[in-house]
Amino acid sequence: MSAARERFSRRDVLRGGAAAAAASIAGASARAQGSRVVFATWGGSWEKAMREAWFDPFTKETGIPVVTAQGNTYGKIRAMVEAKNTEWDVVEVNPDFQWIGASGGLLEKLDFSIIDKGKIMAGADLVTDYSVPEVLWSRVMFYNTKAFADAHPTDWAAFWDLKRFPGKRTFNSKANGGVLEAALLADGVPFDKVYPIDLDRAFKSLDRIRNEIIWYDTNAQGEQFMADGQAVLGLVPDGRALSAIERKAPVAIEYNQSMMTWATLVVPKGAPNKAAAMRFLAYAVSAKAQAAIALAYTYGPIAPDAFKALPPERARILSGGPQQEGRYLLCNEKWWGENLASVNEKLNTWRLG
Repeated sequence: MSAARERFSRRDVLRGGAAAAAASIAGASARAQGSRVVFATWGGSWEKAMREAWFDPFTKETGIPVVTAQGNTYGKIRAMVEAKNTEWDVVEVNPDFQWIGASGGLLEKLDFSIIDKGKIMAGADLVTDYSVPEVLWSRVMFYNTKAFADAHPTDWAAFWDLKRFPGKRTFNSKANGGVLEAALLADGVPFDKVYPIDLDRAFKSLDRIRNEIIWYDTNAQGEQFMADGQAVLGLVPDGRALSAIERKAPVAIEYNQSMMTWATLVVPKGAPNKAAAMRFLAYAVSAKAQAAIALAYTYGPIAPDAFKALPPERARILSGGPQQEGRYLLCNEKWWGENLASVNEKLNTWRLG
């Protein structure tokens, strides 16, 4: 990821901070109605991009101001809802919360008479009764262009070939960071059979490259490992690979067999401005808004029509772009939502074995 995108990588940990809010200027009609949208965000430069691409244009179009708040942890949502004192209207979360929040009674059902889900890309679980996708991002294979000037791995089976492609590999230390999916793909498992993950088979596959793995705990670490050559191959968020390339590191991306996932938008139970929240979600998933955010930040649009408004050179670096068409695994975030804790424990045990 770029330095800007590091803020968004907090999706992996959802570290809460002190809640902060910044109000935008509202139209007179919206003030008269007392309507606004309180959007709980990961903050940083990502919030700035949303302000420019979404919040201000939405306010200009509807007269409804968008106020931001940070500290969007799952625990904070639960505490608000259980206290019947919900302060937020829209929250960006990891996709696992689509099911965690719904099963816990923490989310409002969305109004799809207002939100046009027909404009959203096809894919299992991208849309639920309680959520819509926000943007796309991917975990991609990177390779060092100095180490592999003539040929590089183009799939995970080749990535696992230590004789043909020697050197250290780097993976995220979290179980849902893609390493287990990569291990199965390297062992010949087709995309449609990756889930539910066969853990025994995945760990047996990982045994083959165990001594060549450097684990990173943060995406910033992963970027550093690839930029300084500590690892000559690895699996990292696409934004981190693009950041290393922008910094002139000897790195390139192999998009084949990449792993696509998404961020999610939800409305917490008891949202004080529920109707305005539905209007905002309808705006955010539109092709116009998705094209705007794709130009403002290096995340892919969830509305396929948005690509029509993007320059080809921009489309080619974004998740969901032509370079990935037919070549990516869509991560099963529902499975991860149900299994992450236990699988993390098993991966940690394997690493210590």
